Formats: sequence, C-alpha cells, structure tokens
Amino acid sequence: MMNPASKYKLGVRYGLITGFIYISLLFIRYHFTSSNPIFFGLFAIVSYLIILMLLLFTGIMRKKQLGGSGNMKDIFQAIFIAILIAELCYVLFNWIYFKFIDPAFWEKLKAASLIIMEKAKLPQDQVEEKMKSFKDVDQQTKPWGLIKGYGTSVVVDSIFGLLFASILRTKKPAFISEAPKN
Repeated sequence: MMNPASKYKLGVRYGLITGFIYISLLFIRYHFTSSNPIFFGLFAIVSYLIILMLLLFTGIMRKKQLGGSGNMKDIFQAIFIAILIAELCYVLFNWIYFKFIDPAFWEKLKAASLIIMEKAKLPQDQVEEKMKSFKDVDQQTKPWGLIKGYGTSVVVDSIFGLLFASILRTKKPAFISEAPKN
C-alpha cells in the first residue's frame, strides 16, 4: 500500500511543473505578442491547450502510479491539486506582471487593437464596443478580480479535470485468471 503523502506528492509535483510552464507561456505572451492582438489571442488559446494537456498528463501519471488502473476520485485528486497550484501560479504571476513589471500593458494592447481595427475599417460602434471591453480587463487584473478569476479558472479547469479522470478511470479486474500450466 502506498503511503498517504505520496497520493498528494504527484499532484503537487505536476502542479508546480504546470505552474512553471504556465508562467513561461504567460511571459512569452505578454512580452512578445502584445503588439499583435490577433497573435496574442491565438497564443492564449494554444497556451491553454498546452496547460490542459499537462493536466491530462498528470492524470495519466497518477493512473500509472496506481498500477495502471484507478478510480475517478484518485485520478481527479491529483489533477485537482495540480489545478490549484497551476492557477495560483497564474494569479500570482499576473499580479506581479501587471503591478510591477508592465503596469501599462493593457493600455499598450488597447492601442495596438485600435490600430488593427482602424486598418480593418470596422464601424465606429464596433470599435467603441471593443474598447469598452478593455475597462473590464483592467478590473479583472486588480487583486479582487484576480481572486474571482482564480475561482472561475479552478472551476473551469476542474470540469476538464473531471472529464480527463472519467476517461482515464479503469477498474482492476476482480479475478486475474492464469492459463493452466501443462
């Protein structure tokens, strides 16, 4: 039987790995793609898919740790711990980045978005609507907004985690039959 600490250890390990990768992807996204809002959005989608794959990998490793079969609860537990840690890394990095590293980030992204919309010759009412959405983003990056975002992200990621655990779950065979030896 496995010691109690080890059932959490895998989730913590992969949560830290996922969190580090999350921070790296965020830094790349914020630092190198903010001048092109379209690429910024595409990079965000690809980054999130990478994070989901890492959470799936956490579930696969937990199943392997359990001997190749595991119930949904045991697999999801490791994924959920990884989610809590990775999303905490996300929130802390965003707070540090927007507070200390680049406080004017959203204004620069807003300006770049405005230039692209003007080049695309969008109607003024659509441009104004898009520009209003930047006020919401600014509120989301303040401490209370980050805390609410953390809760929302944990719930959304957990839905994927439950899906992954559901797919990965397997039952141990009740009886292992061996072929008779002649």
